[in-house]
Amino acid sequence: MIEFGDTITDERGREDLGHVAGGFPVGCYFDDLSHKTIPWHWHGEMEAGIVAEGRIRFRTPGQDLSLSKGDGFFVNSEVLHEMHREEEGPCEVHILAFQPELAGAKGSIFWDKYIFPVLGNPQLEGMGLDRDLRKPVRDLIEDAWLACVKEEEGFEIRVREDLTRLLLLLGGKYPASAGKEKGGRERSRRYNERMKQMLTFIREHYGEPLTAEQIAASASVSPSECLRCFRSVLGTTPISYLRDYRLQTAAKLLAGTSRKISDITDQCGFSEMSYFAKSFREMYHCTPSAYRNGADPVRTGEGKY
Repeated sequence: MIEFGDTITDERGREDLGHVAGGFPVGCYFDDLSHKTIPWHWHGEMEAGIVAEGRIRFRTPGQDLSLSKGDGFFVNSEVLHEMHREEEGPCEVHILAFQPELAGAKGSIFWDKYIFPVLGNPQLEGMGLDRDLRKPVRDLIEDAWLACVKEEEGFEIRVREDLTRLLLLLGGKYPASAGKEKGGRERSRRYNERMKQMLTFIREHYGEPLTAEQIAASASVSPSECLRCFRSVLGTTPISYLRDYRLQTAAKLLAGTSRKISDITDQCGFSEMSYFAKSFREMYHCTPSAYRNGADPVRTGEGKY
């Protein structure tokens, strides 16, 4: 079934794809990024998508890509990623999120030969589609997406075949070297887990006074390693990310509640109203009051996180 609306994440930033579990482990999404962003998050499902309209910024810890209409992307299981509109105008993305077991159960020849090599390949953590893969993979993703939308008799078999062929193409294009990839996989896993721990800590404590040392301690790393991780993955510092996350949360409260702006300011960890107003204007190019009244913010600001 096709899903509309906002991406739902838990308090850790792990996306809630509960509807994917069960009889048919595939989620089909139509995301309109003209009026929202998909913030940094992760989930156990693999994800593949096509830009149907406009231009997006697609980011993972190892990729920072500008994708336009017709371009596709792939995100592996449990990999941090985010996307947002890159320019004014309509912006739509077709997304499929699917459990790796869709193509074959663990312990089967399908899992060992075709699925696990993709799961364990650092080259396939998150990627845009290169020239050789653009058309065949795009066609597979779009065909599977349309089959999910229409839900005609036997569509589950068609979707499973398309997504299995997708993994076959990706694994064939980017074969993993066992010895070399094992070390890369372990480093990548540690890197991802550290960032998840620190992002989780911020999302659980953003309303409290926080320091870079506290954020680093949440992942048992030094402040310098924390800074390196944030700069490498998100292109910012932990304190800048914390500020912008507070602003993003404040914007959601402004748009979705009738709370006083002063109460929202306090709840989101800003000790001074003047600093909150100045920072909010820098990100959204309007005042908090104007945002609440329906001003259309510049999405390149909102889309950072």
